[in-house]
Amino acid sequence: MDKKKLIISDAEIPTIVQEKVDLAFTQIYEEEERTMKKRSFRIVKKIVATAAALGVVILSGVCITNPSFAEEVPVVGNVFSSIGHKLGFGGDYEKYAKPIASDSLNDAVALSQTVDGNTVTLQDIYCDEKAMYISMIIESKEAFPINQMYPDLDNKDMYMFYLFDSKLKYSFETEDSSYNNNSLDYLSGEFIDDNTFQGVVKVDLDYVLNYYSKDVLDSSDYYTDANTPVSHYELPDSFTVDFELNDIVTDINNPEFSKLSTEEQDSLGFRNEYENWWIDGPWKFSFEVKVDRENTTSRTIAVEGVSGLSEITVCKTPFELELEYDDPNADYIVVALDKDGKHMSAVNNLDMVPVDGHDISEITLYVCDYYDYMDEIKGLQLEGDGAKDILDEKALWSGKIEF
Repeated sequence: MDKKKLIISDAEIPTIVQEKVDLAFTQIYEEEERTMKKRSFRIVKKIVATAAALGVVILSGVCITNPSFAEEVPVVGNVFSSIGHKLGFGGDYEKYAKPIASDSLNDAVALSQTVDGNTVTLQDIYCDEKAMYISMIIESKEAFPINQMYPDLDNKDMYMFYLFDSKLKYSFETEDSSYNNNSLDYLSGEFIDDNTFQGVVKVDLDYVLNYYSKDVLDSSDYYTDANTPVSHYELPDSFTVDFELNDIVTDINNPEFSKLSTEEQDSLGFRNEYENWWIDGPWKFSFEVKVDRENTTSRTIAVEGVSGLSEITVCKTPFELELEYDDPNADYIVVALDKDGKHMSAVNNLDMVPVDGHDISEITLYVCDYYDYMDEIKGLQLEGDGAKDILDEKALWSGKIEF
């Protein structure tokens, strides 16, 4: 398994890998106009470490349809159709997504639960062999602090909420993976009104299917490196998910923050009134997932002349390309151009590339030295017409794949 795709816990790891992990996080967040990076990374590490140290207690899912709220939210299917192309991992979700549940008459319904006047609704779902996408609607009893929130840098109508304090239990899991933290990350979307938000959350199944076993973690005191054995679940055609969401959090720009002393600012933890807004649950759901295997295609290409890298497999889904290659020490970055020579930029994971807006009937792959890419290549104009010329000059290897 590619260790670049694992969330690193607080355990000690080799210096070179840690440096590259830190550089990756710097690249992902360096254009952000807020101080999200340190707080977000710290809370993810804390959650992973806590789950590993204590294990996880799974509570049974609760599915409640709220008739009074059902009239307030868009009809089933509308979230994906209205914001699908605005997402960083955008696409024609409405062509593939299905209602997350049905009633006794087999009519489509959403799953809703209200806690202290705040309602969370799960509307539609799509799952392929690489990722699961769920459309959600949040109705807050108090108005969202929209004027203090940070919009997406590329689309000022889009916002993000953290769903870190959550747990998903998959029916195919066993006790062997009980130490692994299967939580949600971010809900991306837009506001319907001052009290209603609609968005989509993505679950990367690589984190779910590949895991460190309980015995391995027990025997290694949670120290992991490139040689630590990784266990794997096979993804079934259908499975059940029990989902618990404990809170919904976002960053805000509270003017009162600037009035605090430096010492007071540094002492603030995650979820504080000066930098965050949140509502508390827990909201609990259970739902069935059916995997779409018909729209996933893979191609493998041999790589020559690059030390330690023999091949790259590209897995194409309706929404993304996943670039798979064995590079445990993170020595390389693989960059993709579409048929028109346009750079296919990643959103969060460097090896997961959205396909929306690209002709992917043919793609060109470039293998770049990690430090060359981070220090020089990524700072060049890859988003312009000169991406091919830059990569032809700077990359270690290139090759074409057709779909």
